[in-house]
Amino acid sequence: MRRFYYRVVILLSCILFACSRTGRGAIGGTMPIAQPVVPPIAVLQAGEFPLWFQFTAEGPALIETIEQACFSAALIPWPLAPHVRFSLSRPEELIMAVNGDGLIRFSLWEHGPGIGLYRIYGGEFWRPYTVGGFVRFEDKPVALLYRDDRFFDSDAPLPSPRLWTLTRYSALAQAVSLPSLDAFAPEDGWDMDVLREGADGCWYFRAVNKNSPQPEIRMFRADDLALAGEQISLGAFQNAAVPEDLSAAPEPLREMLAALFTETDCKAITVISPELQSARGYALDRESPAISGFYSGATGSLGEPFPSTAFLLAAFPRGSAVFVERGFDSAPFVRHFFLPPLPDDFVYTGIGMVEDTIIAAWEEQDGYSIGAAGFMVIRYRK
Repeated sequence: MRRFYYRVVILLSCILFACSRTGRGAIGGTMPIAQPVVPPIAVLQAGEFPLWFQFTAEGPALIETIEQACFSAALIPWPLAPHVRFSLSRPEELIMAVNGDGLIRFSLWEHGPGIGLYRIYGGEFWRPYTVGGFVRFEDKPVALLYRDDRFFDSDAPLPSPRLWTLTRYSALAQAVSLPSLDAFAPEDGWDMDVLREGADGCWYFRAVNKNSPQPEIRMFRADDLALAGEQISLGAFQNAAVPEDLSAAPEPLREMLAALFTETDCKAITVISPELQSARGYALDRESPAISGFYSGATGSLGEPFPSTAFLLAAFPRGSAVFVERGFDSAPFVRHFFLPPLPDDFVYTGIGMVEDTIIAAWEEQDGYSIGAAGFMVIRYRK
């Protein structure tokens, strides 16, 4: 039966994956959303068994079990290894920046139940570069590429263009221009290796001139990426990357984070959300390793200050997970569960949700190197 199931998937993979082994009802209670003109590479109907995808030279490929990924890719330094570097969320949508490949997007499929999986390919241009940042600017997901020189000497030119986004009209990543970063031209030796949002709501980026005998490093802050940034000190740049105190989190996220920190040994978390322009860190102990989280807290349909049900999903590297739910007029409820188990030396590195489906990035790690990498899809059941 399993062998037949995977034959069916392969036959339909150019248009559709009917991947549920347990069945799933139609999606209800959601508003129609704009769909990309290009078709998805798969439509996922997640069930109680996980769907495992591994990154290959041809994009994400379905594998039968996570054990098939063991030792299937050479361990190479992380700046060149294909893996999920960053994730962002928009309403009913999760987007991942994949190192050396491009962007992948998960969004509700308008033609029936399921989630469309879209690959937005960066082409051969992306392969020698590293994703150094991934933010939402004017609701566009913008990925920053740079040339990493820490592990080996590269003969690749500095990336030009260095900023990329996606559109509904193409399966290829599209170059985008931001004046604040464009002022430092690759032709003049400038590379950009950091782009992030600070706790103050400003944008921070770092420029490195690699044509200088000694690399020249400058750090900047900008209220608006469409305008020029102001040069700042190393201390100001580093302070902007420090996780925020719990008191800085908006309600009801603050209350759910407090419940998470009380119920687990977690003291720091990196959160993505449709309400956030980039990943944000919150911590009780800033020296503690951060786990991954996804927060949903959009205003409810009746105009309540908080939704009827807001939630926080958090995942530890080895698969322990926590779902914190907060009703409109109730205290947070914490539920512990486990993601599908991983082999030794494999870890979960990020998590998000679309509708009732969990999408979690995973990697095989050995120090600074990464081997196999991909993502897992499974339906969340309360």
